Amino acid sequence: MLWLLLPRLLIMSDCQRRRIARYAIISRIVILFAMSISCKLLPNFHPGDDVLQFDMRLVPQHPDERDPICYCLQGHSCDTEWLSRRRIGTSISCADNKDKSSTSTRYVWLDRSYAFILPPVTKWDGARFLSLSVDPWARYPHIIPTKDDIDQTKTTDQTCMSNEEATTTCTDIYNGEHNNESQFASSEQAHAFFPLLPLSIRYTANLMIKVIPPSILPPTYEATAALSAIIINMLAFVFASISLYDLTIFILKRQALENDSNKPTTTQNTPKQPSNTILDEETHHVHIAKTAAQLFCINPAGVFFTAAYSESIFAMLTFAGHAIAAKGQYCQSYLDKRKGGDMIIRDLKSRSYVISCLWWTNLYWIPSTILWMLASYTRSNGTFSSIWWILIGISKCCSCIKLNKGKDITANIEKIASLLLFYGTLATFVALPVLYHDLQGYNNHCSETSNLPTWCKKQDGRFSLYAHVQRKHWNVGLFRYYELKQIPNFILALPLLILSFTAAGLWIKYSWNRHVKGRTSHRVQDVFRWAFLALSASSTDYQKQKELESNNNMLLGPKFLSFYAILFGFAIVGTFLAHVQISTRLICSSCPAFYWFVANMTFNDNQSDDKRKRERLRLLIYFYFALYNILGAIMHVNWLPWT
Repeated sequence: MLWLLLPRLLIMSDCQRRRIARYAIISRIVILFAMSISCKLLPNFHPGDDVLQFDMRLVPQHPDERDPICYCLQGHSCDTEWLSRRRIGTSISCADNKDKSSTSTRYVWLDRSYAFILPPVTKWDGARFLSLSVDPWARYPHIIPTKDDIDQTKTTDQTCMSNEEATTTCTDIYNGEHNNESQFASSEQAHAFFPLLPLSIRYTANLMIKVIPPSILPPTYEATAALSAIIINMLAFVFASISLYDLTIFILKRQALENDSNKPTTTQNTPKQPSNTILDEETHHVHIAKTAAQLFCINPAGVFFTAAYSESIFAMLTFAGHAIAAKGQYCQSYLDKRKGGDMIIRDLKSRSYVISCLWWTNLYWIPSTILWMLASYTRSNGTFSSIWWILIGISKCCSCIKLNKGKDITANIEKIASLLLFYGTLATFVALPVLYHDLQGYNNHCSETSNLPTWCKKQDGRFSLYAHVQRKHWNVGLFRYYELKQIPNFILALPLLILSFTAAGLWIKYSWNRHVKGRTSHRVQDVFRWAFLALSASSTDYQKQKELESNNNMLLGPKFLSFYAILFGFAIVGTFLAHVQISTRLICSSCPAFYWFVANMTFNDNQSDDKRKRERLRLLIYFYFALYNILGAIMHVNWLPWT
């Protein structure tokens, strides 16, 4: 009986998920140790005076050391009175909390391990995220101190002792000579880093303080935050890997299910599809999904998924949202086919599975939208998921027009309007966290009655604080990065950009050949016709396909339109708008289509004529991935330009 295959497929799938989880954990541990060894053995370069550095205050612990390290500083989120201790300048005074490190026995070997493992994750943007996590006031402008503040700080702050040198330093900090630019520079730059990762690090570190013995924790709160970032990113990376695997499985199963709908109908004289064929197809899907997930685990931006960056948690939220949506769309295709009376489907699936599919089909958009909203609160490029919803809505409208051609126009207009309204609303919800973050930044800076930044007067509905900060402090904008000194960064990003544009171009080529090639001679009309047919074919509602997808181009099928469109969009942003060197981590954390395309390139098909060519290409891809991981582990942790 065919239903006996179902438990075997589920067991195989669960086993593959466990293998992918192990593979993801091992890859993070290897990269973390490579970063630590590089940071320990190679000299640190000076990144520049304008680059923020995160001081964990890790001092080697010795048995004869009498003065313990202060665990928590005043104004940090570990301070129980941080709400009333908005710090002025740079304070290193201990909080009044009962210091855990002073009342517990420290393990020298453990502290040395922390001093070995933690520093590599605090470099470049990692310093920003960690500073925002430990200092809840970092997003607010510096306070210009009054004379009473200066006198009080000089008597309490350890940096303002009565010696001549310290007094000079304190006078420089607290003499009220802050200009408007310096007062707002730090808080403006903090606005470029979205809150979800710093908040996650902060709350995880505070939880660790409550549940883990002080002797096991790092000796300072800053170091505990760095350890929290490693744990969060490692767990998020594992879930991201599994989500990419699930996404690939469901989208391939959906495409295979719809391809199977177009095969000749089974009759009494036609033999049913052998069970081995079904199992081989499932095995093929699992192999492709496993390859894509493994490529993600060794992607060329691996160092950023290990350091205190937001790439891991962003990839987890983005891929998980897509995986849930893919399962919902697969269930919809399955239910549509079940209505057609396919006996194989009836035998394979139980009644409980049908009930589950009904839930996923009708409600998958809720968890997907929530996860993508969280992704938008993690990184600004999370708003690209709103484009995914818009493309889904437009594709359903095109499918509706094609399927109901010649029928009641009024009914079509009403359905199209409802579809556009529904998916437009979902897209708006996905983008809301970015707008909320901008509003919070505006309120943090412009709520004072005096000494406001100049841009507070520009709040006219079109002003974006995030765009202003990126343009002002990082020179982000169209063609702004096109300078001779940036040629090395363009070279570093070139391999991934070439792969991304090639992937999008190849999908367009397959789609064009599938829908338009050889049918008309009017090129302008062909473009619009192709766009309409491609969008229709990508919809869940429209399943009719002229040609079935072979194993070689299975990952370039019509259902992948929105993914390759987003990949193309990110490649455009990385090439022309953003700092080009971030293209690698930008695309690797956002675009499943990149891994599908590379998996398709490296997949060995014994029936293909160019097997030797594919083998060379596979080795070249793996060499590129390995080389960039090695370079990242060397350059990033030693303050070299690998950001």
